[in-house]
Amino acid sequence: MGDGNGYQDAITIREAMDFIRNRQYLLPGIQRRFTWGMDRIEKLFDSVMRGYPINTLMLWRVTDDLVKRNYRFYNFIESYSEERGGGKGNKYFATDGYGDFCAVIDGQQRLTSLYLGLLGTYSSHQRYKSWDKTGSFTERVLCLDLIGQDDQDDADNAYDFKFRENTEHEPEVTVDTSGIRHFWFEVREIMSMSDEHAVLGYIRNHDLESTTAASDRLKRLHKRIHIEHTLVPYVLEDQDQDKVLEIFTRTNSGGVPLSKSDLIMAIAAANWPEVRDKVDTLAENINKDTNNAFSIDKDFVLKSFLVLYNDDVTYKVKNFGASQVAILRRQWAELSDVTEATFAFLKNQGFDNTSFKAKNAAIPIMQYFLETGTYRKAEKSTFDQGVSSDIIRWLTMCFLKNIFSGQSDSLLSQLRKIIRSCSRPNYFPLGEIIERFKGTTKNYSFDDDFLDALLNLRFGDRNAIYVLRLLQGSLDPEKAYEQDHLHPHSAFLDEEQLKTVFTDPSDFAFSQDPANWDTLANMQLLEKINNISKSDIPLHQWAADTGRTAAFFLVPPDTSLEFKDFRTFIEARRKSIKQRIREVIQ
Repeated sequence: MGDGNGYQDAITIREAMDFIRNRQYLLPGIQRRFTWGMDRIEKLFDSVMRGYPINTLMLWRVTDDLVKRNYRFYNFIESYSEERGGGKGNKYFATDGYGDFCAVIDGQQRLTSLYLGLLGTYSSHQRYKSWDKTGSFTERVLCLDLIGQDDQDDADNAYDFKFRENTEHEPEVTVDTSGIRHFWFEVREIMSMSDEHAVLGYIRNHDLESTTAASDRLKRLHKRIHIEHTLVPYVLEDQDQDKVLEIFTRTNSGGVPLSKSDLIMAIAAANWPEVRDKVDTLAENINKDTNNAFSIDKDFVLKSFLVLYNDDVTYKVKNFGASQVAILRRQWAELSDVTEATFAFLKNQGFDNTSFKAKNAAIPIMQYFLETGTYRKAEKSTFDQGVSSDIIRWLTMCFLKNIFSGQSDSLLSQLRKIIRSCSRPNYFPLGEIIERFKGTTKNYSFDDDFLDALLNLRFGDRNAIYVLRLLQGSLDPEKAYEQDHLHPHSAFLDEEQLKTVFTDPSDFAFSQDPANWDTLANMQLLEKINNISKSDIPLHQWAADTGRTAAFFLVPPDTSLEFKDFRTFIEARRKSIKQRIREVIQ
C-alpha cells in the first residue's frame, strides 16, 4: 500500500459523531482508556462555543485484511461510568471481514468527550458510597445554561456547561442563591436540530423569545456542531504497523503520554488478554522480594522476552504477533522465575536501582541462568563463587565503560550468541565476551589514561564503588558492605598532628591533598559490621587485630601499613590496582 498520508478537508463535529455512530471511526488497541473528567469535558465544549481550535485528528485508514484480522479495535464509549482505578473500558469490535474504517491515533479523548456530551451520558460516583453498587452512581447529561450571565473575558469558562442529573424530575429552570435564573438545555438535543428553523422552534416552544441570550447561544451551538468545519483529519494511508506505531508514539497528546511498550503491550493483549496483569504481578513481586531495591517496567519485561525467546530482539509489531505471544504465554512461568531469581541475585550482591545503572545489563545474566539451569540456585549463598565473581566483574566493567549506553539491540544479540555457545553451570564466559568486543566501540579495554581517571575517583562516587567491586568480585549475600577509608579520614583533618607524623615537607603536602587520601587507592569495600568496629582505628592496628596481611590490601608483602608510611602505601596500592584491573580484563 502506498504512502498517501496527508491532511484532508475539515469536517463538522456532527459528521465526526456520525462516523463514530456508524463504526467508521474506531479505536485501536494501542489507545489508553478514556480519562477525562466532567470538568474537562465542560471546558472542551466551552472552547467549541468560543470558536477556539480543538486541533487536528490523526486517523489511520485501515484497509489491510491482515491488520483487521490480527489486531483489536474498539468502539467509542457511549455511556461512561467512573470506576475505581480508571474509567469504564471500550467494547471490542470485531473487524475481521469488516469494510475499511479509520482508527483514531490521536484525538480519542476529545472525540469521546464530544460524543458523551452530544449523544451519551456520564455516570459519576457518589462520594463515600460503595463502588460495587449501581445505586452509588448518578447518571448525568451535559447541559448548557441558555439565559444565565456569561463572561467572555473569563479565562476559564465563558459559557456555563454543566453535567446535570439525567432525570425527568430535574427542572429546566433553576434560580441560584443570587437570584439569577438559569435555563438548562440538554446539549444532546442539538443533534436533532437539522437547521436554524429547528433552533427557533425550540426557542418558541420554551417561551425564550424574549431572551436574546438564549437565541444567540443556541444558534451558536448549532453553528459550531452542524455547520462549521472545525475538525481537520490527518489520515495515514500506510498499512505498515510499525510506522503507524512510531507515529503514534511521537504524536499522541491525549491523557498520559504512552511509551512504545504500552502500545506493544496493547497489541500483545489482543492475543493474550491476561498479559498486562501478568507483567504487573511480576513487577510487584520483584519490588517486594528485593525489599524495594529494584523495580522493573513493561519495557524490560518485553525486551527480556525478545532476547531470551525470539530471534529478533528489536521492538517491532511483527515480534508480538499471535505466534510470538503464544511463546510468551507458554514460557511465562519460566521467564518470571528467571527474572525474579536474577534480581534477587543482584540484590544480594549489593546492587539496587541506583547502582545498577543499565537495566538491560540484567538480561544477559538472566540468559546465562536460563541456559545453564542455575537460576534456582542463583540467590543462595552456596551459588558458585567463581561464577558470581565473573558476573560481577563483567557488570562493573559494563558500568564503568558505559557499554549499554545508546542502542543495545546489536549488543544484546551478540552477547546472547556468546552465552548460548560458551556457558556452563560453573563457567560464565567473561573472557570470551572481552575478546569478542576488542577493537569495537563496546570494548572493555582500560588504557593508562582511563586507569588514572579511575584512581582519581573520590570517596562516595558510584564509579569508585564499581572499581572496588571489580577488584573484589562477588560479595557474601548474607552481609552488607560499605565504602571505607583504609587509613581513617579523620587522621588527615588535624594539620598539626600531620606535621608531627610527616616531617618531610613533600610527605606532609602529599598527606594533606585529598586526591591522595580521599580517592580510590585509600578505599575498600568492607562488611558493614567490620566498618563500624574499624571506625578511626589506625590501619596497621586494625590489620593486626583482624589478621589481615598486606596482600589483603593489594600491596606487596613488605609494604608498611603504618600511617607514617602513607605515601609509600598509596603509591604501591595505585600500582597494584592498575595491575589487578589489567589482569581481570585480559
